[in-house]
Amino acid sequence: MVFCIFVIYYESVLIKMKSLLSVFFLFATTFAFASQSYSATSDNDSRIDSLYSIVCDPDIAFYQKLKIVDDFDGLSFYAEYSPKLFPLFNDLLEQAKKISHNDGILFCYNSIADLYIGLWDKEHVQIYLDSAAMYIDKSSDVRYLAPYYRMKAQYVQRYYPDHSPETVNYYQKSLSYYEKSGIKGREVDLVIILHNLTIDGFQRNDSAYVGKNVLRMAELKKQFNTPVVDFSLMDIQVNLYSLYFKNTSDEKYLDSAIYYAKECLELYENNLLPKSLNRVAVDLYVAIAELMNKKKNPDIGRIDSFLHIAGAKYNLTDTIGLARIFHTEAQVLYNMNMIDSAEIVALQAQEQLESGYKGYYYYLLIKNNIELLCDIYDDRGDYKKAIEYNDLWTKKDEEIRANEVKELELQYEFESKEAEIEALKSDKSYQENLYRLFALFCFLLALTILFVWLLLRLKKRDLNNHIALINTEKEDAKLKLKLKEEQTVKMQLEQYEVLSDFHLKEMELMGRSKDLDQLQKDKEALDRQVELFRQKVKAYEAMADKDKESDYDTQSVVVEDLKRLINKQPGLSSKDGYIRNLEQLSKSYIEILRGKSDENLSISYLKYCICFAIGMEISDVAEYFCIEQSSVHMIRYRLKKKFGLGNDDDLGLFLQKYVSS
Repeated sequence: MVFCIFVIYYESVLIKMKSLLSVFFLFATTFAFASQSYSATSDNDSRIDSLYSIVCDPDIAFYQKLKIVDDFDGLSFYAEYSPKLFPLFNDLLEQAKKISHNDGILFCYNSIADLYIGLWDKEHVQIYLDSAAMYIDKSSDVRYLAPYYRMKAQYVQRYYPDHSPETVNYYQKSLSYYEKSGIKGREVDLVIILHNLTIDGFQRNDSAYVGKNVLRMAELKKQFNTPVVDFSLMDIQVNLYSLYFKNTSDEKYLDSAIYYAKECLELYENNLLPKSLNRVAVDLYVAIAELMNKKKNPDIGRIDSFLHIAGAKYNLTDTIGLARIFHTEAQVLYNMNMIDSAEIVALQAQEQLESGYKGYYYYLLIKNNIELLCDIYDDRGDYKKAIEYNDLWTKKDEEIRANEVKELELQYEFESKEAEIEALKSDKSYQENLYRLFALFCFLLALTILFVWLLLRLKKRDLNNHIALINTEKEDAKLKLKLKEEQTVKMQLEQYEVLSDFHLKEMELMGRSKDLDQLQKDKEALDRQVELFRQKVKAYEAMADKDKESDYDTQSVVVEDLKRLINKQPGLSSKDGYIRNLEQLSKSYIEILRGKSDENLSISYLKYCICFAIGMEISDVAEYFCIEQSSVHMIRYRLKKKFGLGNDDDLGLFLQKYVSS
């Protein structure tokens, strides 16, 4: 495969057929890569390098690059490859913007947002989904609309789980677009959608809806028999039988749920699943322990075994996963009437929950854990602590409601901004229509003037013809008199013509000589300019090498990165001013900003703060970071919230106040 790539770029014998051979080998490489299995992730580095060389090749048309990258997208790329994939998609995005390729821009924004979803980076996911939303109406290709609505549904489901109707609506839209565009190569996306829709049906106790989605997944399994589809179907069976047990308390359903969970784990243990499902698979160890604990006579040894395996496989930073293990173990101890031990383990679970990510699973698990602690203290007769933990859950519940109110307010404000944007678009459309009407009027006026001018010209020509006819009759008489004089002059004219031809050839040779001298002078001037450019390039490379050898603290790294972005735009008139403002920035500026914010500021937000502090224009910020201007406005709005500023406060003045502190 690597040989194919080298042939494209370095085959000198077939240089005249380079374009055709490039396309042929690239599509051959695409087919070979697409045939690899999910377990072949070791080749991802070389595959991404090959893709990047394709994206950077100026001889390949953009639509061919887009098709090739789109065919690769989603096969076995995960969050661990994001450092290589971000530059790839950013370069492709710049090329798409240069030629105003709306489908390509939407594809790149979708791909970058998908990478941030894998990294659990809520802020960047929202930024790039907002940017992608600007091109939804401009794109007519359903292949790029389908992943946008899938990611939108995943985003809402992950961070706003109470918005279930909105999530289902996005998933249904995405599913319809996938079915229109064809599902080949997108089986994993369809499995994710159908699986999550089925889980939503479980939560609403809609058995008919669950059965419908299970049938659709079964049909998908007939077409594409992959381990991912098997895993999802069995995971649904686990949820289905757990629901049956909850409604009937019949342990045969509990045994069925445990059986299917173990079948799922067998796929995971045999390395047949993509890495994106590892977290789900590890959760199944805890789920099996929870299911076993619900039996009348639970096998404590096996439960401890599954919890031990889960603890070994969870990431140490996964506080929610570790909290599930402690909570399940505490529940087992409580059921065995070991109250003191159950209290210790439940408090460990509570400690993990208090330090973890506060999302949907956090609130669900902390509710169960607090209820367990209340039961423990009730059994011990310590009613004071039971009331304290009950009050703690009340506060958490109030926090949930406050967050929901805040999100609704933000959504209302966002919708108001969208309505304002739509009104501005309508005004712009109205103005454009007026300009078109004015242009049409000017065109018709010019056409009328041209028609009148041609008509007058025709009349003038007819009049001139009539006068010429009269003059011709008069001249005929004169010509007869001059005939003899002309015969005499004819000989003299022939002599003059010979001399004139010689003179013209002489003048032509003199003109060519002057042109040759001028071209030689132009060549010398161009050679001087080329040599000057080479000297500047060498100086720039020397400066770049010198910068790479130095170490910087956080602020120095951020400032140097911004300088690089500014210098990358050669046509920008105000870049010298930006550079001067960056150099005058206080060395403790970032520390001051972090002290002024109620929340922890990420590196990305610190870059935006410095850009606004040095007076950078909105359009320049959008150009440097490859995002839309509307996304920059959203970033300014979020920064004002992070610094506790009101709607009437000026973010730029606030940030510039500490520049020279």
